[in-house]
Amino acid sequence: MKLLKLFLFLLPLIGYAGVNLKNGNFYISYTDIGAPGKGEDLKIVRTYNSKATRIGWFGFGWGSEFETFLSVSADSSIIIHENGSGAMTRFVPKTALDVDQAANNIVAEIRKNTTLSEKDAANLISKLKGDAELRHAYAKKFDVKGELAIGTMLYSSDFGPQKVEKIKDGYVRYFNSGKKEYFDNEGRISKIVDKNSYIVDFSYKGKALTSIKDSDGKQLFFDWYDSGKVAKITTTAKDKAATYKYEGHDLVFAQAASDHKFVYVYDGNHNMVQVKYSDNSKMDITYEPKTQFVSTITDRYSSKVSYVYGADKANPDFHYWTTVTKEGLNARQMQNKYEYYIKAMPDGALYTERIITEVEGIKTDTVYNEFKLPIKITRGNFATSFKYNENGLLTEKISRGELIKISYDEKHNKINRVENSKEGKVYSWTNFIYDNKGNLAKAESSEGKSVFLSYDISGRITQMVDRGDSNEKRTLVFSYGSLGKPVKIQMVGKGEISVSYDNYGAIKKVDSPKGHKMALEVTQAFQSLLSIVKPAGVNLNM
Repeated sequence: MKLLKLFLFLLPLIGYAGVNLKNGNFYISYTDIGAPGKGEDLKIVRTYNSKATRIGWFGFGWGSEFETFLSVSADSSIIIHENGSGAMTRFVPKTALDVDQAANNIVAEIRKNTTLSEKDAANLISKLKGDAELRHAYAKKFDVKGELAIGTMLYSSDFGPQKVEKIKDGYVRYFNSGKKEYFDNEGRISKIVDKNSYIVDFSYKGKALTSIKDSDGKQLFFDWYDSGKVAKITTTAKDKAATYKYEGHDLVFAQAASDHKFVYVYDGNHNMVQVKYSDNSKMDITYEPKTQFVSTITDRYSSKVSYVYGADKANPDFHYWTTVTKEGLNARQMQNKYEYYIKAMPDGALYTERIITEVEGIKTDTVYNEFKLPIKITRGNFATSFKYNENGLLTEKISRGELIKISYDEKHNKINRVENSKEGKVYSWTNFIYDNKGNLAKAESSEGKSVFLSYDISGRITQMVDRGDSNEKRTLVFSYGSLGKPVKIQMVGKGEISVSYDNYGAIKKVDSPKGHKMALEVTQAFQSLLSIVKPAGVNLNM
């Protein structure tokens, strides 16, 4: 919940970086600019992926949330390209795909302009039938698309239960949280709507995005180079801007609205090899020459991490591993290993069937189903198993003789009851009730704890009433300012805290006439809320 940020005093996040240990991809993200105003944050976060090959708004390998686009494959599956250059989420119908027809259609299109012998055509058809990624790549290259009738629904559980519907003007993506993303018939994102009817609209002139505007009146404006890359992003305030410079297709300089400057250096393969910061510090990245996997990262504080990759010679595409070495306490070298087993589904799509990790001497073995959900985790001598419903939502967790059963309300697909039992006897439970928009309205536990929450039309908490261990009733009342952020939190009968912000919504000061004690009491009330809505071992999607 966003209100928890008030008690963390976090500085703005400039960037975060890491390595995907499965494929050696280096990534780093930055928040360059946000539009001032009330309500939800409207901001631009750009991410670089060394394995990405797409040239996006910010150059080769870069992407952002609003560059997410949709494409239809030859087998009538739908691929949503997250961040434009990030992960691909695949949506398929409940029934089996016709991969045979898709492969034949692709080869037929190729043969219109290319001579293929019967033998070569047959070999390619065979490969296309057994490889979903290859089918999609060829379908995109030769512009072969499946036909989807209006009202067609496709499904995915890659990142929780989701679905995509074909509509007259394009497509709608439905998230389990109540969020919806709209795409036009060209696959471009055109609108985002959350469960509280907060809307983000996208305006295009030709192929170029001109502005992004939300339902609270906040707006971001885009200026473009002739090359199709972003030159500048401004807000309605016009007093701050994020600016960008390029060499060829590579982003080499960025200045955020906060005036932080970043200089980027790349090798001949567009791999980022260095980031230089405003304080003259730097981060260096090296890559393996053959695979282009990340080899080492030396951060701006001179801490170095090394990555070594291996594979099963008999089955290198379906069984491989990464060993990570970094310096621990007292200059001791720490080494962890991450091992992956890959499996193909009947339509040729691949998924990770098993991951074995050895971290600080502890071995963990995780087995997944074809929906990419863990079904068994073994750590040492202990095993935990999981069961799911048809929507891919967790219904049972069994560990060390304890059973956690989870049920969901039908309207929102959110948890409405959690039961903990041992040896067939229920020893604790928690119930959850939601309002019509899917916001948590009430939570109560078998221990006598309860929380009641009220919201305004924008989905912001206006009142929280709880009863803790002492059965004492506590009421928190939240007041919001022009930026849509809480400016006063009152604990009825006890006192209040005041919060002030700068023009861009960053917290400047938290104050109370009763000093630190009042802030502590408010924080404790939130901790009581979390103890109810986050039962041990269960991650509630709220």
